[in-house]
Amino acid sequence: MKQYQVAFVGNPNVGKSAWINALSNAHFQVGNWPGVTVEKKEAIVTWGDAQYHFIDLPGCYSLETIGNEERITTQFLKEAHVDIIVNVLDATNLSRNLLLTLSLRELQLPMLLLFNFMDEVEKQHIHIDMNALQRRLQIPILPYSALDKKHYGEVKKAIIQMTKQKVCYYPLLEKQELQAYIQLFERIEKAVPKDSVYEEDELHRLCMRFIHKDAATWRQLKNWGIQEIELQAFAQRLDDKTMQQHRYEIIHSFMKYVKQDEHQRYAISRRIDRMILHPYLGMPIFLAIFTIVLLFVFQASAPWTTFIDYLIHDILYKYLAVGISFLPIAVQKLLLDGILAGVGGVLVFLPLMAFLYMVLSILEESGYMSRIAFLLDRAMRSFHLSGKSFVSLLLGFGCNVPAIYSTRTLDNEKQKKMCALLIPFMSCGARLPIYVLFAAAFFPHKAGLMIVTMYALGVFLALILAFVYSRFMAFKEDAIFILELPPYRLPKLRMVFAKVVLEVKGYIKKATGIVLWAMVILWGLSYFPNGQVSTSYLATISQKVAPLFEPLGFGNRWECVAALPGGIIAKETIVGYFETLSHPLKEEQTQQSLQPLEDMAAIGKHAQTALTDSIFAFIRPQIRLKPDNDAQVSMIQSLWSDEHANLRAFCFMVYVLLSIPCIMTLQAMYHEYGWKLMSISIGSMLLIPYLVSLLIFQIFSLF
Repeated sequence: MKQYQVAFVGNPNVGKSAWINALSNAHFQVGNWPGVTVEKKEAIVTWGDAQYHFIDLPGCYSLETIGNEERITTQFLKEAHVDIIVNVLDATNLSRNLLLTLSLRELQLPMLLLFNFMDEVEKQHIHIDMNALQRRLQIPILPYSALDKKHYGEVKKAIIQMTKQKVCYYPLLEKQELQAYIQLFERIEKAVPKDSVYEEDELHRLCMRFIHKDAATWRQLKNWGIQEIELQAFAQRLDDKTMQQHRYEIIHSFMKYVKQDEHQRYAISRRIDRMILHPYLGMPIFLAIFTIVLLFVFQASAPWTTFIDYLIHDILYKYLAVGISFLPIAVQKLLLDGILAGVGGVLVFLPLMAFLYMVLSILEESGYMSRIAFLLDRAMRSFHLSGKSFVSLLLGFGCNVPAIYSTRTLDNEKQKKMCALLIPFMSCGARLPIYVLFAAAFFPHKAGLMIVTMYALGVFLALILAFVYSRFMAFKEDAIFILELPPYRLPKLRMVFAKVVLEVKGYIKKATGIVLWAMVILWGLSYFPNGQVSTSYLATISQKVAPLFEPLGFGNRWECVAALPGGIIAKETIVGYFETLSHPLKEEQTQQSLQPLEDMAAIGKHAQTALTDSIFAFIRPQIRLKPDNDAQVSMIQSLWSDEHANLRAFCFMVYVLLSIPCIMTLQAMYHEYGWKLMSISIGSMLLIPYLVSLLIFQIFSLF
């Protein structure tokens, strides 16, 4: 089967991923470019008798090797075998996007231009003379938005056609530069050895590499007999700086084909920014939005969390218990108490994760995420971080792993490393179920407030550590902050949904993968040698270690200490472990008779209740994060009943917040920055949670 490599190239946030997502039906493979902190996305599709490998190259503004993104894109296009370049452009901002197009054109590879956001072009009354631009550029232009399904077939057909074509793009130069270029071209053509064959496009490619002072090309031309003095003369007439300036002049000439009212185009965004980025109102507005968003996530997801909890632990548990009753008791315990109870205890929080990723996606798609970075840049500078750093920290609320990978977008290596050390202090989504469980048990009427407090405490301590780390030369570096503020856009539901599905799939994979094995191991340690949790291997070890944690408040219960080791494998296992402890509270289910019709009716009623409660989440703020009679909540409530019970629970939540992140986060940090930084992270997150929890309990227990 014939295989083609298709590189999708464009500026940041122009919709490359959206187009690949549309053409490949979301069959993305996400990895990492080797040796660098830049995410690699790719997809493979089969059209007819050929296979097409789509590569989503990092967004960049030029092919100058300034940062990792530009370097990766440039090296890939020049060194890998690329059959076609699909250049995706923001049609509402061609003056900026066309600079990269002109650089790509010089590579002499088959190209196709996709003008994205054409729906916004129409709304903003922008008129683009596509035919004139196409004639000047000599490249086919498809003016279609990635969300417009009816044009997917045309884009597919155009890609197939372009892979079969040979192209040669003539340079767009003024008379004087064109004359010099022609002379250079003819000189190189004449110097080609007789035993070599160079097509016209290859000669143009050699010319451009020479102009860009590519050392290998200079050596090659010298080996072909062109004297150094000749090369220097051509280099003076066609230097890279002159060519770059000429590109801007060409783009300026292109803009006569675009009719638009700049003031009208940005009018709405500017009006919104006057309030959102106001010197005095901007920060209170951000804090209000941030608080509302978090409370929305908790309140709107809580009814669905209860519903899935009911499906797994009341319905599925009962039917599975009856179905496997013929198996040996140890196997039954493994399947019910280890696998179903453990993984099920994690999956009940699936709605919580979905709502969290949904609001993060909406903030990003709307353009407000960039405003957050801009708004907080001045404050972050006090800690030797940029506004972009806060965006990475904010992503940590979803998951620390992608947040650490997102530090690759920061401006310098020292900022990247310091931000990576701070991200684990951001309360990731996997920690959230733990807060929900303990808040529901000990702070039932202030659960939302207590959870927000956890988030705020993580940010507060991260900023203190940033100030401390910035005193060391290894992390201290000031850099110029450059950030593009995109126009405000109404988030597209399809794009938001696609991102949520991708993240939720990852969460499920984690819950049924590493968490499953972790829960099986923890179940084995808590079941053997005699089937009793209180006398198991894990209980014995935890009881011996527990005195070390008694000054922290929660060390008087070995169950809390026993739950901590699994959190290093994945934070979700802490919830899963408490779920296995809560199983005895519902053991009588194994003796219940099955009533399918009644159960189906009950499921429908619970689903209707969840939908109603979720819709009216803010109208009914008394909605609890977990039901009063939840087995997990009952088990957690039974941990402490003394006068300091709430304080002990709070200290446990704080310890979980600040403790060593999951192994996948550590792996991401090692992959990006090596053993040294990972070791610093582990050391700090062994010491800091102990000290903070110790101070909180010892001080507040006096009152």
